[in-house]
Amino acid sequence: MLDHLIINLDPAADVSLQSQIRQSVVEAILARAILPGDKLPSSRALATQLGVSRNTVVLAYQALIDTGYIQPRERSGYVVSADAPVTSLVEDGSSTDTGLEIAETVDWHDKLVHSSIDISPVRKPLNWREYPYPFVYGQVDDELFSLTAWRDCARQALGMRNFGRMVGDFGLNDDPMLVNYICSRSLPRRGIKAKPEQILVTLGAQNALYLVAQLLVSSDKNVVIEDPVYPDLRDILQQRTDRITGLAVDSGGLILDESVLSATDSVFITPSHQCPTTHTMPADRRRELLRLARQHDFIIVEDDYEFEMNFIESATPALKSQDRDGRVVYVGSLSKSVFPGLRLGYLVAPEPLIEEARALRHLMLRHPPGHAQRTLAYFMALGHYDAQIRRLRRHLAGRRRALQQALDSHRLFSQTASHFGGTSFWVKGPDWLDSRRLAERAAEQGVLIESGDVFFLRDNPPLNYFRLAYSSISEQQIPTGISKLAAAVESLRNDSGASHGK
Repeated sequence: MLDHLIINLDPAADVSLQSQIRQSVVEAILARAILPGDKLPSSRALATQLGVSRNTVVLAYQALIDTGYIQPRERSGYVVSADAPVTSLVEDGSSTDTGLEIAETVDWHDKLVHSSIDISPVRKPLNWREYPYPFVYGQVDDELFSLTAWRDCARQALGMRNFGRMVGDFGLNDDPMLVNYICSRSLPRRGIKAKPEQILVTLGAQNALYLVAQLLVSSDKNVVIEDPVYPDLRDILQQRTDRITGLAVDSGGLILDESVLSATDSVFITPSHQCPTTHTMPADRRRELLRLARQHDFIIVEDDYEFEMNFIESATPALKSQDRDGRVVYVGSLSKSVFPGLRLGYLVAPEPLIEEARALRHLMLRHPPGHAQRTLAYFMALGHYDAQIRRLRRHLAGRRRALQQALDSHRLFSQTASHFGGTSFWVKGPDWLDSRRLAERAAEQGVLIESGDVFFLRDNPPLNYFRLAYSSISEQQIPTGISKLAAAVESLRNDSGASHGK
């Protein structure tokens, strides 16, 4: 019998004590520190050893029984199961059980027919929470999300009423409850009317953009995008064609150049909330874009991200709402206002395109996870989604005011932000500033920002732009964070000997 199991518990850890006990026992079994047939300490003895309640150990043991790692033995407590999964550890450089050495003999550069490693995404450190002043975009703030409500919806989705549907193979279909909510609630808020047959659920908005690019863009097609632009969209399109033209943006979004648009096959655009400048395209320019699309027979792909973040005034209706010719393909995100790891979005388009996108999605991943779809459907149907939006708007409004006041007080930068709200500022620093160096210098002081060079299409992008998001930082931390950022700018100015003019 094992009188003592080496288990170190951390009460401050993110996982429960029960889960830590289970994990420790599993690791011991997999590492062969304890073997099949070995008797474990009694629940009472282990609880005394660890200083936890006996019930915590009993529940941990029961979970290990359910998963086949241990089994109860009458009048003898618990033992490691005879058929418990075990593995032996193989040290680096040692041979396998077959005695064969593994040699790296394949020239993968020669074998690969395509490479994607030259992409330039916005880099987000995994440990961003460890920084006291994280002005990073698109991360979830735990204080603004109701984990209890989400857990309740997840439990309902796992109930017997839903289980058969949720764990099944959707194939070419989506969760009808979620699709109906998108039809009846999300799209009408953007002025869009659509039938379920015109909607496809995707693994986030980016997956929707990828599907559309696969279906509409090839090496002989001309594409127009905004400049600056969402970096991942640029990289997706560059996988398909070299014939990409970036049109500049101003305070009204994409500047329409008919000489370019007349020769294009598709335009990818963020008209309601330009990424990253946050500008909104006015009504007259939208009408002109739709007219040009009709006249020159091109398709418009509208990425309508962050439309729920309208805490100052109502967001402008989607461009798709004015589409009378079926030329606008609409991309929406459900992750932005819930949490980014959810990875659910949707595509709205005429049925022929949706049918093709559905078939392509089927070949790629069959369908998004059923449990995530049904859980989100309950989250929406029970009112949690709307409550989440209201909570976000209330907190974001305070953070935006604090950030605007802090930026104004230092007068180092000029900036733009969405007229209806949003979650970020697009900032222009002094002409001499290299925002990449600024990001490095600021990080040393606990401040995270996103340098702006990756948003531009051109080979030699301007370096004095960067993005400041306020969705991941508390209102109280913003003034100090901007003060530290301003100090980092001054230290770079002193290093470079730049003049005090912009």
